[in-house]
Amino acid sequence: MGTSIVRYVKSEGESPAWGVLRGEDIFAIDLELGTHRDVMRHYFSDRQAFDGAVSQESQPIASVILCSPVSSDVQLFCQGLNYADHRVEGGLNEDAKGENLIFSKASSSICGPNDDILRPKGCELLDYEIELALVMKSDVLGAQVVEEADLARLIGGLVLANDVSSRDDQFGATAMQWFKGKSYRSFCPMGPVLYLLDEEDLDQLEKLQLTLKLNGEIKQSSTTDLLIHKPAATLTEISSFSDIRNGDCILTGTPAGVQLSIDLKTGLSILLNFKKDAKRRAKVIAAQLAQAPFLQPGDELELTIASLDGAIDLGTQKNTIVEA
Repeated sequence: MGTSIVRYVKSEGESPAWGVLRGEDIFAIDLELGTHRDVMRHYFSDRQAFDGAVSQESQPIASVILCSPVSSDVQLFCQGLNYADHRVEGGLNEDAKGENLIFSKASSSICGPNDDILRPKGCELLDYEIELALVMKSDVLGAQVVEEADLARLIGGLVLANDVSSRDDQFGATAMQWFKGKSYRSFCPMGPVLYLLDEEDLDQLEKLQLTLKLNGEIKQSSTTDLLIHKPAATLTEISSFSDIRNGDCILTGTPAGVQLSIDLKTGLSILLNFKKDAKRRAKVIAAQLAQAPFLQPGDELELTIASLDGAIDLGTQKNTIVEA
């Protein structure tokens, strides 16, 4: 069984500390740890020494401020349309597997699991996307064919992530700016738990339940066995064009239930007005707001990911939407 790691401060302005989470209690780790890369290096190189550095004394998790367990010096690789039901609400064919859609987010979008999400000025189509993030423990340098048997060597941990998105930019801005629409500050809450995997945990990768609630109502609920493009194939795809470093994260896509819904009429409008930015933007915003309110200041999100048997629990995110 793996280990649940959290990063926290006791009060604002302090340097973050690292600890092992057991139940509702945090046990501090007495090692020089700056980033999550340091945590994984110590953990996987000498597990006995790591365990020996864990304090015998604890503090309740409710007494601290939780930070993202992923430090911001990483690449965030993202998968899009990786659940069949999300492909449908995105205006695509449920039965067609399609290409493995890969894009990225700026690491400066990373924030803590309970931090406010800032709605950018002028953003009308703010959306959520619950995702399982894989955290790399080994480099993948150059093009490689990654097999299932390689995953234990390459993937070090799991983290709950929210791929917050400004659909205004993603589908309405100049040339449809996905990177901008995904990368505003606070657009990637991560944590609270970095779950460090033991080899026997790998069979749980397809047995995780994802749940997102908006103002107490379940909006997204799915399991990772429904991923279209699995981790091995995805690492193979990414390595064909980019190096992947230890500590980098792969956000594996979101299931159905987001606010965005592109029907045939809207899809055709986007295509017909591809080079007409102002017209396309106006049509996309009008069509989407007619179907859903999107995220508004004061809205509250609650996200969880856990294995179906309860053995792995990535914790709970609770975020409030505020105007930037």
